[in-house]
Amino acid sequence: MRRHTLALAALLLLGALSGCANPAGTDGDLGDDWAMMPAAKVPEPVLGECRNSAGFSNQDSSSWDGVPEVVPCDGPHQIEIVAVGKVSDDLGKQPKLPDRGQFAPLYAACEEGAAKYLGGDWQAGRLYLYLQPPTYAQWLGGLRTYHCDAAVVGPDDKFEKFDKSFKNAVQNGGALAQTCAVTSGGTKDTLFARADPVACTSPHDMEYAGYVTAPADAAYPNGQDANDKLFGKACEAKMLEYMGMSRTAYNKQRDVYYVWWRTSGATGWKAGDHSSRCYFFLHNRKISKSVKGMGDATV
Repeated sequence: MRRHTLALAALLLLGALSGCANPAGTDGDLGDDWAMMPAAKVPEPVLGECRNSAGFSNQDSSSWDGVPEVVPCDGPHQIEIVAVGKVSDDLGKQPKLPDRGQFAPLYAACEEGAAKYLGGDWQAGRLYLYLQPPTYAQWLGGLRTYHCDAAVVGPDDKFEKFDKSFKNAVQNGGALAQTCAVTSGGTKDTLFARADPVACTSPHDMEYAGYVTAPADAAYPNGQDANDKLFGKACEAKMLEYMGMSRTAYNKQRDVYYVWWRTSGATGWKAGDHSSRCYFFLHNRKISKSVKGMGDATV
C-alpha cells in the first residue's frame, strides 16, 4: 500500500512539472523582456505658475521654504513664477547644494527675466522679487534650474492676494504699478505704518519716484544709519530727478521729503537684492496731482 502511495505522488509531481512547460514563443526568462524604466527626473519650475505661501512677508522664511500650494492664476494668489533660468556651469558642477550667497550673481538675470514678464522693473510694482534656487533634495536629484518668484506686497508690507496674472501688471497703467499712495499710522518714531495706493488725481502724500541699487559687494546694512548711508542721498537725487527740480528749489520747499524703502531682509540681500525704492513724501498735507516733471515750482 505504501508503494502505491509513493507511485501516485510521483505521478502527481510529473504532471505538475509538465504543466510548467514554456508557452510557444517564449524563452522562460522573465528578466530580459521588460523595458527599462526611465530615470526619475526632478520636475522643472514652470514660468507663469501661481502659488500661495505659508508666510506673511518677504522676510518670513516660511514664505519661500517648503512645498507651495499651486493655484489657478485667474483666482486669488500671492506668488507667481516670473522668470526661470539655468545655474552657471561652474556652480552646477558642485555635488552638494551651494551656499545661498553663491546664487547672488544670478540675480541680475532674474531681474531681467522678471522685467520682460511683468512689463517693467519689479521695483516699479507693488511686488517683491525673490530668487529661489533648487532645494537640497532637488539639487541631489540633478535639478540645475532656479526660478524667480514675484509676490504682491500690501500697504502694510505684508503679502496679499491678487486675482489675475502678474503678466504685464507693472507696465504703465498696470494693475500692480506703483504710483501714488496715502500714508497712515505714523508715530513719533515712524513716518507711517501703511501706504495705501490711490490714483495720483486723488488726495495723496506719497509718490513713487524710482529705485536705486547699492554695489554688489556692499555689506548688509544693519540699522538706520547704515541704510541712510547706502540709500539716503541716492534716493534724494532720484526724487529730484523724477520731479525735475533743482536742489536750490528743493531746499526752499517746506514740507517735501524723500523716503527710501528697502524691501529685502538679510536673506534677500544675500540672494542678490540690493535695491531700495525711492518716494516723494509730503509732510502734514496732501495734493491731488503727480509731481513728476513739475520742475522748480512750489509744491
